[in-house]
Amino acid sequence: MFVVNIFLYIILLNFVISSPQINLHLTDEVNHNRSDIVFQHDCLYVLASTEKQNIHQVLSYCLTEYSSQWNIEENNFDQKLTFYQLYQQNITSQQLYNWSAPMDIVERYQFYLNHFSNLNQSSFITTQLFYNCTLPRFGPLCQYSLDINVSNDLSLNEIIYKFYQNLYDPINLTCYIHLECNRGSISMCLDWTEICDGIIDCYNGIDEVSCEHIQFNDCEENEYQCANGQCISKIFFRDDSNSSECLDRTDEIWKGMRKNNFLSFDISGEPTFTMEDIICPKRHNSFNAKLTSSCIHKRSKILEELLLNDNTIEVSNDCWIAAKCQLRIYDRLDPQCHIRNSTKTYIEIINETCPDI
Repeated sequence: MFVVNIFLYIILLNFVISSPQINLHLTDEVNHNRSDIVFQHDCLYVLASTEKQNIHQVLSYCLTEYSSQWNIEENNFDQKLTFYQLYQQNITSQQLYNWSAPMDIVERYQFYLNHFSNLNQSSFITTQLFYNCTLPRFGPLCQYSLDINVSNDLSLNEIIYKFYQNLYDPINLTCYIHLECNRGSISMCLDWTEICDGIIDCYNGIDEVSCEHIQFNDCEENEYQCANGQCISKIFFRDDSNSSECLDRTDEIWKGMRKNNFLSFDISGEPTFTMEDIICPKRHNSFNAKLTSSCIHKRSKILEELLLNDNTIEVSNDCWIAAKCQLRIYDRLDPQCHIRNSTKTYIEIINETCPDI
């Protein structure tokens, strides 16, 4: 019997140590009429992987839609306890934290314990409910679960790290919505990296308005000037090859990348500053026309496909072929750009047949 008890204890201890702890932040309901451009709630705060040296970042994963838009069914499966019932069982706020309770509930329960003697036991805070969720469920009402197939013996950090080892392979464009940009097609939109990158992407040029304030910036003596004109403190210059402060990454020497050779690449790994807050200027790619300054290689491919299949642009066939050939975004199997009967350059054909370009 003693051996059986020890065995069960070891199993339980392993479950407690190995089970993912998931504490949501910002779970309290707020006024749905607030005017925030982006409202974030029910957030996970996770340390970035330490696989790369000197990376000290906390990543936030948040919802941006109001929970009132969802149909959350009443939870009759998991145990639920009022704060008063928790108090009667001598449960501490640390225990709630260890049990993956949302941080708002953990902090409110600690407030309840601190002021217990002065509280009316019929007050709202006394009857506040804590749902003791059963894995894989978590959240204030146990309404969430991770939509990925993972083992319960992984920590939350390990789960997220493993998820992001999959190659990012988008099938649609993400769009910067705070500038109205007409790129000549309703299928194409602006990316944040294409703002102030030295190339006009919108017909009205709004993506390059007032950018000279950045490009012709006068940096202070204790600052380093990035190639794009951005100023950063000199203490960050060449301080960590895994993390750049310049958006164009000119403050660091990147392994496997020659100076001023900023080609896009396939993205895998957690969305750290190193992977997300960077640009790959298209002006540095002289071999093939690069339609975006995004470092996500697939975005350029999607833009090419949209251009190749877009029939909404009203131009002549000669103009369309010359433009695609000049930009080198033609279908590689299309012989039109390889067989030329004209002695004119593509630029000359564009000037003659594309009056609006």
